[in-house]
Amino acid sequence: MKSLMQDVPLTLDVVLHRCRETGANVEVVSVTPAGPVRTTWGEIGRRATALAGVLDGLGVAPGGRVATFAWNTHRHVELFLGVPCAGRVVHGVNVRLTDDEILYQLRNARDEVLFVDASLTDRVAAFADRLPVEQVVVLDDGAPVNPAFADSRRYEDLVQAAPDVEPVATAAPDDAAWICYTSGTTGLPKGVVSSHLACLFHSMSSMTVDSHAVSREDVLLAVTPLFHVNAWGLTYTTALANAKLVLPGRDASGGALAALIEAERVTVAAAVPTVWVDLLGPASEPYDLSSMRRVLCGGAPATRSLLDEVARRGLVFHKGWGMTEMLPSGTMQVQPPELDLDSPAGALTRVGKPSAGVRVRLVGPDGEVLPWDGRTTGELETSGPWVIKAYLDPDDDSNDSRFHDGWLRTGDLAVIHPDATVEIVDRVKDVIKSGGEWISSLALEQALAAHPGVAQCAVVAVPHDKWGERPAAAVVAADGTSPCADDLAEFLAERVPRWWLPERIVVLDELPLTTVGKYDKKALRARLSSPSRS
Repeated sequence: MKSLMQDVPLTLDVVLHRCRETGANVEVVSVTPAGPVRTTWGEIGRRATALAGVLDGLGVAPGGRVATFAWNTHRHVELFLGVPCAGRVVHGVNVRLTDDEILYQLRNARDEVLFVDASLTDRVAAFADRLPVEQVVVLDDGAPVNPAFADSRRYEDLVQAAPDVEPVATAAPDDAAWICYTSGTTGLPKGVVSSHLACLFHSMSSMTVDSHAVSREDVLLAVTPLFHVNAWGLTYTTALANAKLVLPGRDASGGALAALIEAERVTVAAAVPTVWVDLLGPASEPYDLSSMRRVLCGGAPATRSLLDEVARRGLVFHKGWGMTEMLPSGTMQVQPPELDLDSPAGALTRVGKPSAGVRVRLVGPDGEVLPWDGRTTGELETSGPWVIKAYLDPDDDSNDSRFHDGWLRTGDLAVIHPDATVEIVDRVKDVIKSGGEWISSLALEQALAAHPGVAQCAVVAVPHDKWGERPAAAVVAADGTSPCADDLAEFLAERVPRWWLPERIVVLDELPLTTVGKYDKKALRARLSSPSRS
């Protein structure tokens, strides 16, 4: 027996229709070099619909790839919605990559057109003569355009010239919607290709109370860049919820974000821990952040000092775990400000239960599935409707090594408690093997971060002639403090086994970051490695 339900394709057209039909009075605010721009979800939906005609005029055939090189603004959101709904594929390029990395991604994705913010045309001009795309379109954001692109087409001209038509569904649920590349910290970045169905399911899941809990009552500040897994999918989620969206443009400094929160009465914001540390630090003191209700945080472990500050402000902390390969949400731990962080439920390493739709399991070194007993450690594997089954490049060896019986190998070591709560022990690539025994870099980082003089810290493995590897640590001092290596080692000795104590502890002005705001452990290893002691 078949159902008698309407046959509505589960594509991003659902989001597009939502914008056009119910978003006329819901504001979207963008920060640009020319000042704040105010529009609505309804207008974004109309302009996103016009992109079908724009891409036709540019000669991009159905299934063609379109790159963006832009900050978080309403125009960028239009592209991430309108390009897939026009039956093409959008690829957000990380603006913080090197020239060669950008060119590699453009070639690997086989992009035909590049949409670039006027304020970024100087950056692209550095490699303009090597661009593999056929055309460049400039997004006018109020900044001057580099002379190399003086003759390039202008986005506003194209959109305004396109006919105002009703949306026509051109994509199927399993068609590609967008491409995002992994950070590539251990090799070339890998292309992750999301389907319309996966995007839609992921964004609907983010509306649930046990996930990001985005509702129509919210004003959401999307600090996470669109080129980083579509701002964690939150642009689609916010559109579906009919919530006000605030886009910060290029300035993600703590003071600029705090000013935005005050001006727009933001209730919830999404960012990686390094951004939150800056935002909730001294930079926010002149501003009124009383409208804030929730903190969405992911991409790296949160420190005890950050969680203490969030709790002091009376905010609910949504601590997520995931990866680009799952768009990126996998689990969520929702922590109210009254939660005792010294209790098992408040453990810094706990990242919550799997999001509805996501499955997880633990696997041992021989491929055996391990129990959820809160003690047994294994590699975390995952599957679900928004988890990839392969990378874009069919010749990539990771298409064999990263997948196991239809499950994605995450590279995280974890335990799973009987109530399904996941606790991350370490990254497989970051765990330190010293004298045949394992040391958790994550556990060392959490212990170091508990020191009142430590604002940020990272632990890596460095070579050692006798022990093979030893831990080394780098810290950034908290404002008004000046911790020394001996003090930090003494502090650690009371909290971890003595043989875990780092070989070196150095105090730096800042920790190196990857292009998506995570600590760059590859760069730290190179910096902290030195002739070993026996």
